Amino acid sequence: MAPAPTTTAVVFSQPNTLHDVITQAADRYPLHELSFITSSAHNTSIQTKTFSAFNQYVRNLARAMLDWRKPTGSVVVMYLTEHEDNMAGVWACLLAGYVPCLQPALSAQQAHKEDHIIHIKNLFGSATWLTSELGTEQINSVFGLEIHLFSELKLSAEKFTVAADWVPYEAQPDDDAILFLTSGSTGFSKAVVHTHRTILAACRAKGQNYGLTSESQVFNWVGFDHVAGSLEMHITPLLYGASQLHAHASAVLADPIRLLRLIDEKSIELAFAPNFLLSKLTRDLEKRTDLFGSFDLSSIKRINSGGEAVVSKTAQAFAATMKQLSKNPSTVSFVISAGFGMSETCAGCIYDTVDVLATEPAHEFLDLGRPIDGCEMRIVDPADGATPRPDRECGELQVRGQMVFVRYYNNAEATSSSFVEGGWFRTGDIGIIENGVMRLKGRIKDTIIVHGASYGIPELETHLQSVEGVTHSFLTVAPYRTPGQETEGFVIFYSPTFDLDGADASTKLFATHRALLDICVKIITLPPQFVIPIPVNLMEKTTLGKLSRARYIARADELLSEAHRPSFIAPSTQTEKALAKIYAGIFNLAESKISTSDNFFELGGTSIDAIRLKREGEAHFGLPEISIIQIIKHPIVSSLANYYDPIFSLQLTGNKTPIFFVHPGVGEVLIFINFAKYFQNERPFYALRARGFEPGHPFFTSMDEMVSCYTAAVKRTQAMGPYAIAGYSYGGVVAFEVAKRLEAMGEEVKFVGLVNIPPHIADRMHEIDWTGGMLNLSYFLGLVSKYDANDLAHALRPLTRKEQLEVVWKLSPLERLVELQLTPEKLHHWVDIAGSLIECGKDYNPSGSVSAVDVFYANPLRGSKADWLNNQLKSWSGFSRGEPSYTDVPGQHYTLMDVDHVLQFHKIFRGRLEARGL
Repeated sequence: MAPAPTTTAVVFSQPNTLHDVITQAADRYPLHELSFITSSAHNTSIQTKTFSAFNQYVRNLARAMLDWRKPTGSVVVMYLTEHEDNMAGVWACLLAGYVPCLQPALSAQQAHKEDHIIHIKNLFGSATWLTSELGTEQINSVFGLEIHLFSELKLSAEKFTVAADWVPYEAQPDDDAILFLTSGSTGFSKAVVHTHRTILAACRAKGQNYGLTSESQVFNWVGFDHVAGSLEMHITPLLYGASQLHAHASAVLADPIRLLRLIDEKSIELAFAPNFLLSKLTRDLEKRTDLFGSFDLSSIKRINSGGEAVVSKTAQAFAATMKQLSKNPSTVSFVISAGFGMSETCAGCIYDTVDVLATEPAHEFLDLGRPIDGCEMRIVDPADGATPRPDRECGELQVRGQMVFVRYYNNAEATSSSFVEGGWFRTGDIGIIENGVMRLKGRIKDTIIVHGASYGIPELETHLQSVEGVTHSFLTVAPYRTPGQETEGFVIFYSPTFDLDGADASTKLFATHRALLDICVKIITLPPQFVIPIPVNLMEKTTLGKLSRARYIARADELLSEAHRPSFIAPSTQTEKALAKIYAGIFNLAESKISTSDNFFELGGTSIDAIRLKREGEAHFGLPEISIIQIIKHPIVSSLANYYDPIFSLQLTGNKTPIFFVHPGVGEVLIFINFAKYFQNERPFYALRARGFEPGHPFFTSMDEMVSCYTAAVKRTQAMGPYAIAGYSYGGVVAFEVAKRLEAMGEEVKFVGLVNIPPHIADRMHEIDWTGGMLNLSYFLGLVSKYDANDLAHALRPLTRKEQLEVVWKLSPLERLVELQLTPEKLHHWVDIAGSLIECGKDYNPSGSVSAVDVFYANPLRGSKADWLNNQLKSWSGFSRGEPSYTDVPGQHYTLMDVDHVLQFHKIFRGRLEARGL
């Protein structure tokens, strides 16, 4: 049972616990603000809560948490995406007497992800998770987890309005407060235990070092699960009463100019940006010469940078670009403060502050500086971990102070081995102290640091040893960084099991290297810079020092180039070219190096890169939403191109203006294949296919969404007018709307062809139920006759959808089913696609006009042709600024493009194109 609630109204001048921090912030600075920018592509607004409102919000959440009836001190694993949710969840846990453990993004590799979740469950002796609906999908494959949805917790909290100082128990300074997980990306994570005392000691010293006051404005875009995001950029400024703005990294990376606007508009004083993000920002911002001199950047005083070494040239380039973008460069004076810290030290505990433009850095990487108050550092002999080394001599870096963690959760052995006599914590890094300033030289631990996260080399090597083509135990991985590279990389050296001079060496190399790449990307999100195959007689086991790295890198380039040549396929469609350009921009590669067979994640795509791909793809292709899941499912250029592009190239020869033809109401473009071939050597023929046919593709949900998608696709394929747009049946109204959009963009549309469809379709759409849609599709596909379709409608409606399909399936000619490669499931799905198009048309009300319309009419589905023309189709005259044409074509609505009529229809259609000057 949860303990009975108690209250306290004491305001501490020097907080002793984190409870005191939030109480003091709400009491002293009630109107100061916590602001948030989410990762949503469609919500770019800033959501704000005052300290007072946030305090009330999290205390209500804490009260709702007590209904879980967990014992005080229980660990709750926090797995949330947005800063506000994470922040609120952490404070609610603290106030409720629980211990939050911040879980970073889980591995994309299912087996590794499940192993980690099981390890966490065993480590804590329980499995309580607070997450989102999406997070639940990722973790629910592991049996025995207690999962609470944050959305449900918020709903429960709305029932409560507790006192502004309510807590169910009194925290003590040495109580466990927050747990942080070490990366454990190739092994098992350790949980770093921080108490109220260690966190407050760190935050007090950090705030003094940063010069924070209650008037400071802080901007953070590091994930809240990272110790820098939560302690350094939230609790520290909250302790000093400083207002804060927290943004998902994607919100800045997708639009780097936003960072400048925020500094300008919000008078940001302090921010945090790891080296690899500084590098990405610099690459994007230095291109925007059109915005030089546009922003007031005088408020920014300090940018902290940690997680990995900061390249001096990157820091200088970033600072120089910021000055160029400033309205008054002379007022821009900020330091990029490289720092050293770990989860075990509450993030940064050693900092250097340097104006990299005023003072030339002495080394390739920025120095890391001096300890904050209350922290000590020393360099010792790594052999014994105790004997101090003289100034300017390399050795093991050790630190101690009140901000150092107290233990690893439930891991006494790891805790004991991390400390030496005197309370010195062994960081595992090699450093030099010169005149009191520290810089790193390497690591004792076998780790690679990629984008600020550490990965164990031995565990990675274990996985790589299993690849077919690798001689067991003759593989090693070495950290490797080229000058100016934005993050650390690595090289794989291995001896192949096959002859490198053999006739099939290229093929075997390609297969082996692809397997090695796949493992690396799945485990540490980054491919190796080089994979170096070395004959076994030239490679001594695990003895990197005896290898000539330059020689084997040169040999590997030669062999890899030969192995990749057969698989390189240059992008051909406009969509593939556009994606290749986006991929090249993200990975800083030449467009000519991107093959349609390239895999986004094998190129090194991270979760941040995927969000950038999503944002740039949505902007370029005019799509309202691209699911990250679809990027994960379709990471290869050619596959993702098919996801993005509704355009099918049915005929590409000829120099005349291309024709774009929109699908009929069934969504498919098969009907156009025979028609398109008659334009061979005359003009390209493109067909627009509805969304939803490919696995995982969402259906269109509105006419506006469909028209936006198709207009963007037409513009990608043909950048400038004049345009020729047509649509068959239902597709006619879509073509009309696309033509309107193009004209609104200032483009010339010379031809708008409308095939057997009136402008007003909403009433007809409301008449078609699922059964009617299924029978229309079946007739259109040649599965049933027109008479069967009419006769079956009444009889089928009382049946279930499955039963209706079974009846139609039995009536369908076997040869037609084989020809269309249909299955009952595919037919059902196709009916659903057609139904989605019907739903999009139910609210359609035509308006506006285009330069001119060409209407083609055949025998209608019902009624006479004369009535169809005069009372339905001629309504198009009200939507045409020029003189419309109405042309009779042979056949009926569903047969005007079949083999009996297509040649005649082509001649008529071609004549109208020529009449419009095309």
